[in-house]
Parts: sequence; structure tokens; C-alpha cells
Amino acid sequence: MRRRVSRGGAGALAIVAAALALAWDARAGAAPDASPVGAYRLADGDLVALVRSYGRLRLVDYGSGAFRGLRRLGPGLYAGGPGASVLRPTRVRVRLEPGGGIRVDGRPGRRLPLVAQTAIFADGLVRLVGRLLRPPGRGPFPAVAIVPGSERAHRTSYDLWAYFFAAHGIAVLTYDKRGVGASGGRYDAAATVGNLRRLAADALAAVAWLRRQRLVDRRRIGLSGGSQAGWVIELAGARSPHVRWAALQSAPAMSVGRQLAYAALTGSGWRSPPPSEREIAAGLAGVPDGGFDPRAAIASLRIPVLWQLGAVDKRMYTPETVADLRAVAAGGTHDFTLRVYPGGAHSLRLTAHGLIREERASPGLAPGVFADLAAWLRRRVLAPRR
Repeated sequence: MRRRVSRGGAGALAIVAAALALAWDARAGAAPDASPVGAYRLADGDLVALVRSYGRLRLVDYGSGAFRGLRRLGPGLYAGGPGASVLRPTRVRVRLEPGGGIRVDGRPGRRLPLVAQTAIFADGLVRLVGRLLRPPGRGPFPAVAIVPGSERAHRTSYDLWAYFFAAHGIAVLTYDKRGVGASGGRYDAAATVGNLRRLAADALAAVAWLRRQRLVDRRRIGLSGGSQAGWVIELAGARSPHVRWAALQSAPAMSVGRQLAYAALTGSGWRSPPPSEREIAAGLAGVPDGGFDPRAAIASLRIPVLWQLGAVDKRMYTPETVADLRAVAAGGTHDFTLRVYPGGAHSLRLTAHGLIREERASPGLAPGVFADLAAWLRRRVLAPRR
């Protein structure tokens, strides 16, 4: 494969065995996704979605990147504020109509007829439960498993990304992280080598399940996720030839030890004002690599990989990750694409300094995040195979 490392942004994080290794066939009980949550195509061509995040209905506009919390005004009527957690003053009005219709500030649209079905698979003795969200039709479809980050993620936690992929013709498997929801095992947020390996095995079990589905194109199965999931995906991709592509958000290429040192300096985005670049450089000087170091795994990848990073991320040190990725790519033939977004926080939301309080008030994701992902998917995943 050819080497391709780029940095951009117009402007230039996160997302599921009936017996042991055997999975239930998710065709059973397949039905159109009937919940109010879903993706909608507006008459003007724009793509939006209603997702439920932390118990609140939110609207994401994939064209502008706007991500707004909604408050209910009446049956089927909602108003959205300036940000995901800031509900006033009103910035957008949404009306749900019978039969899957929607109006966003008066613009009419229709719900996409996506199909949701239960997925049950296993990593050894651990039973994992999730959801396959796919386009209608017979397929076969490209597919992606969204890998959970360090949080207690459920199969719907990454609907913002899941509906984007599904609306672009990709089947999406999301799953309750081990120890969460209906999945077995023990939840562990630690980024230890042992836990990252376990989580990578879970991700590969998801890939194996996808490969058994007749509606999935097994030659075009990828992994996506952000933050800690980046280490998991880098490790999983290095371990299996069945991972054919990866799309990562706010995913580190630096060691766990240095990553944790950076997060300590910034208070993981809680420290305000944040440390200066000089303070960060001094604080990281002499900090050795410790714990899992993903660079060997990244160097072994011979698949298309997209990294989308926020320039002011306060939980993952973007400058060092960029340098590490460029150094790795310089030594081999890789198909890596790198995008860094000015103002992008760890969630890739637009902020001034990447602080947690700024993320909560952010109007949405940094400009270009969804457009860049869509363009990359068209070139690397959706393009006809030669």
C-alpha cells in the first residue's frame, strides 16, 4: 500500500453466544428501528439525527456539525439551545410528524428506513450483547464495529457516530462494553496492557460476528472509536487480518505512561486556566514511556486508517501523537490520513481551550469533522473494489 500522511482541516472523541464462540443469527427479529431516535434526510439534502445522550434527546446536524440539547415543548415539539448541555436561548426548533416525518426550523425531512437488530456474540466465556444498525436491503454492506472507550458504554452510547455510518451505507455494530448493560464480564476502565488486550479481543469477537453475517461484505469490515478505544483498535488491527480499515477520533499514538502524565498536567480538561505549552513541555520532559506503547502496533498496520484529532485536546496530547504518527509513517508504506481540527477538544467539539466546561457549552463538532470522515469513507471503504 502507498504511504499517505496528510494534515488538514477546514478548519484543518465517544459510541454489542448464545454459546461460547457461537453467535446468535441476528436475522431473527429484525425490524425497522421504531424508536424516536434515528437519522433523517431533509428535503434540501442535509443529514441530521436525533440521538439520546445522557438521558436527553439531542439533535446533530452532520452538515454544520451542530450538536444541540433539546427540551420538550409539547407532543412531538422540541426546542434546542446553543449547545449539547445549554438549552437556552432557543437556537433551533424540531417538530416530529406522523409516519417518520420531521421539520427542523421548518425544513421538512423523512426518517431513513434503517434496520436495527440484536447482536449476541462471545469473547471466550464472556457474552457480549449489542445492536446491528444497517441500511435496508439485501447487501452485502461494508461494516464497522464501534469500540467503546474507557467509559461505561452501552450499545446506544455512540449513536451520534452509528447513525452517521449507517446513513452512509455501512452496517454498524455497537455493543455494551464488558461488565455493562447486558454484557457479561467485569467492567474495567484501566489502560493496562492486560485490559487493553482483553478489550482488543472483544473487538475482534465483534469482527468475527460481522464476518458470519450474510448481509455483510467481509472484505470491508473496519473498527472505529475514540480515546482509549484508539489503543484497543490499534492493537486489534495489528493482531488480525480481518480488520480492513479503521477510523479513529482523539486516539493516542503515544504511550499510556506519557498520556497519563499529560492528563495529570491538564486535569483532564478540568484545570482552568489550562497549562501553557511551556508548562506542558517542562512537565513531560523526562517522563519515560510506560505501560502499553502503540507505536509497534501502528507500524505494523497495512490498512487505511484515519485519525481525527482535536488541536486543543486536554486529555490526549495531540502534538506528540502527530509527531509519533509521522515518525511511524516515515519508516514504511502506510495508508494513514491525519486530520487536526483547530479548536477541537477531546470530544472533537469546538472550544477555545479544550476545557470540559467549554465542551458542554460548545455549539457542536469542529468544522470539517463529518465532511472529512464522509470523504475518507467514500475513498477508502465505499469505493468499488478493483
